[in-house]
Amino acid sequence: MTTDVPIIPDLSALSAQLRKDDQAFRRSFALGRFGDEVDVVVDGGIRPAVAVAGGRGEDVRARFLALVEGRTGIEIGGSVTERVDRLLASMPAAALPGWLSALEQEPAEGSAWESLIDLLTVHETYFFRDPDQLEFLRRSVLPGMIAARKTDSQARLAAWCAGCSSGEEVYTLAMLIVEALRDAGEAEVRGDGRILIQPRWRVSVLGTDIDRGVLRQAQAGCYPDFPMGPFRSLPEGWAGYFEHAPAAPHAGPPVRLVRPEIRALTTFLPHNLATADPPNLDLCLILCRNVLIYLSDRARHHAQALFHRALSRDGALALGPTDVLRRPELFQPQWGASTVLYRKK
Repeated sequence: MTTDVPIIPDLSALSAQLRKDDQAFRRSFALGRFGDEVDVVVDGGIRPAVAVAGGRGEDVRARFLALVEGRTGIEIGGSVTERVDRLLASMPAAALPGWLSALEQEPAEGSAWESLIDLLTVHETYFFRDPDQLEFLRRSVLPGMIAARKTDSQARLAAWCAGCSSGEEVYTLAMLIVEALRDAGEAEVRGDGRILIQPRWRVSVLGTDIDRGVLRQAQAGCYPDFPMGPFRSLPEGWAGYFEHAPAAPHAGPPVRLVRPEIRALTTFLPHNLATADPPNLDLCLILCRNVLIYLSDRARHHAQALFHRALSRDGALALGPTDVLRRPELFQPQWGASTVLYRKK
């Protein structure tokens, strides 16, 4: 006698395919082939990039979306909708109810949720994203924070990148703080690239993300260099913060490593913006850019209240250009030439 076992899709394989599709699109864009269709492999055959989960039952889909929003805060829309539809379309209809029941019983930290979150989240980031905002931080915000702490016997600059994905913004912020300390005469970058910060300073940049898998990539500090890749916006003169990795035996783009002195300033932890408490307090800066657009309105309100709790009295919050401040009673806008930050009230 045999028992039918529901077939559960290999989420890691589907997630890897989605990453491959994203990378192929960016490379096509860099080469000027804007209208190219990116085909993907589904169930062993080539199909269009968007596969709709038709015929699976709207009740099952609605149950799945409500479960994802409740556990992660992710609101299904835009590119996330495509990922959901491709996931549900890849599963036999008979397997869906049992799979959803298993997800409902498993905590959000479980392995099934880790694979699912990796599939649903969009890890589009790169070094020195939004340069106007970063320049405003360096020239107009960080100098005041450094001056206010300069006379402390143990001066502390602590920052948090929430929703940091593969870590490029974490390392960018660490480099930016080093440059601001250098501008203030509190750090030195030597000719051989070594970075020396005055001993009394305690600099830390925390990177968090709900996706544990992508945090492992962030911790490695190792990034491929290809058109429209992580280094697409690296300013001239900042290459010294990276080392070239030894050539790989297989074909592929060159790889750069973040210098160990910068990696030593960083820490990476899993964190859920929709449900958790702040991972740290008394922070001078929080960057949460192009993350809130993927969250439900409930999760956005929770996250912005969380940011307010985590910031120091003179702390500042940096959001992405498409993010909306949902808690204006908690923050005061500080305008730059082409950007805005939010100071804690």
